[in-house]
Amino acid sequence: MHPLLEKNLTGTLFPLFSMRSKKDWGIGDTRSMTLWFDALKALNLNLLQVLPINEMPPGVSCPYTALSAFALDPVYIAVDELPELIESRALMEEIHSRRFQSDIKHLRRAKSVMYTEVRHLKFTTLWKVYTHFHQNHILKDSPLAAEFRAFCQANAAWLDDYAVFRRLKDTHDWASWTHWEEPLRKRDPEALREVHGREENQILFFKYLQWAIHRQWTAARGHAAKLGIKLLGDLPFMVNQESADVWSRQAEFDINREIGAPPDAFSETGQRWGLPAYNWEIVEENNFDWWRTKVKKASEFYDLFRIDHMVGFFRTWVIPRDVALKPDFDIKDEKGQRGRGKRFLEAVAGASAMLPVAEDLGLIPPYVGEVLGELNIPGYKVMRWEKGKDGNYIDPATYRHVSLATSSTHDNEPLADWWDTVDPAEKKLFWKLVSGEGSRPPVFSKAREKALASLLGAGSRIVILPIQDIFGSRERVNTPGTLGSHNWTYRFPTAAEDFLKKHADTAASFSALVRENRK
Repeated sequence: MHPLLEKNLTGTLFPLFSMRSKKDWGIGDTRSMTLWFDALKALNLNLLQVLPINEMPPGVSCPYTALSAFALDPVYIAVDELPELIESRALMEEIHSRRFQSDIKHLRRAKSVMYTEVRHLKFTTLWKVYTHFHQNHILKDSPLAAEFRAFCQANAAWLDDYAVFRRLKDTHDWASWTHWEEPLRKRDPEALREVHGREENQILFFKYLQWAIHRQWTAARGHAAKLGIKLLGDLPFMVNQESADVWSRQAEFDINREIGAPPDAFSETGQRWGLPAYNWEIVEENNFDWWRTKVKKASEFYDLFRIDHMVGFFRTWVIPRDVALKPDFDIKDEKGQRGRGKRFLEAVAGASAMLPVAEDLGLIPPYVGEVLGELNIPGYKVMRWEKGKDGNYIDPATYRHVSLATSSTHDNEPLADWWDTVDPAEKKLFWKLVSGEGSRPPVFSKAREKALASLLGAGSRIVILPIQDIFGSRERVNTPGTLGSHNWTYRFPTAAEDFLKKHADTAASFSALVRENRK
């Protein structure tokens, strides 16, 4: 049994981009997260779950579409806390100028994240900070420059490819790497050496950004540790085809096929996700090296990690780009599916000291749960989806210890919204579960506390409530199957610094619920 499963963990799902603070630049950042840890402590929580924080391409807001499985997104850097900026009087004067502050305030006051504007402001400023660092530290070989070089050396296995790829994306106007000149497309060593020589400063800039956010995240995680708070990160099933990983490890990915989901009751044609398929034969030859390396790196940021689309490691729905070929599962027989999934889990579980948590939602073959049980890896229990054969909701108190219980996910409506729209008969059954009464269900504001208490009383070692469900709000993080600025842009309306002032009563009552039910 993993040490983290020896006691209860109770937390919230709160995307980093949603964490508002008084000094943010229109998006949650490492400083915001540090401040919110204090708020979580006031809520009597000891776990924070975040969505993926890897770098996204320009114009993209979905955190499951990343340029790299390793590089964090520089938009999460608290720019004005970088030592290199603080030591530059000229830069400090610039960011404190009336015009600059006006731009920041515009972004900060927005109801949702304005990714394009935030990214432009941050990257423009970060380039100036890096230029100062290059002139005053790298060229002078300062102790800080030595720290930077040590970081680059320790992370060279992924950082070198990422930084070159990132620069080449800029110089090629973000065209697909499959359309680059053949020497660069095929990673000819001489062509890459030429790029390094010609673009050295710009390549170093992208390495500097990773060092900058690494330092800030490490400090934030240290603050969380002092408060007894653990972090649960999210590792997506696959990266974007337009990622440094697919470009640098081409043999392990098949860009002539994409992955998705088979037809079901919700989709007659199934789903196409636009992500490349794995070349499993190559991936298994090196014992899932890419995933093991990714997990080891993630352990620098998290204590637990969520494995997205767990069933895909057992069997993947593969769609050939050649329309003459039919989509199908890559492994047909149950024995082969079970074997690959188990081998994968054993490899990644042993790659770090983190606790893996499997996202096993949807139409999942029974053997997936059996393998998770054999390896003592928690799967998900979404309270409003857990029903017995008699049609009644299952009491969360009976959930197995090695599981993660939750009220909702980032892809589903918050509990308050579900309560207002669910079929009345279902609502009555759910109310009977949480209240023990057969009476008519009340409005959600009066049902909320009993619903939360029921979930907090789960037998699961891990219980997580989305931040919206703690407060009874209805804002969504994502609505699958839709496109637009309503997805991945949710921001909590209150700044972390004002949390206790504005939500003292909610914090006190929720903290008491946790204390009473998570014994």
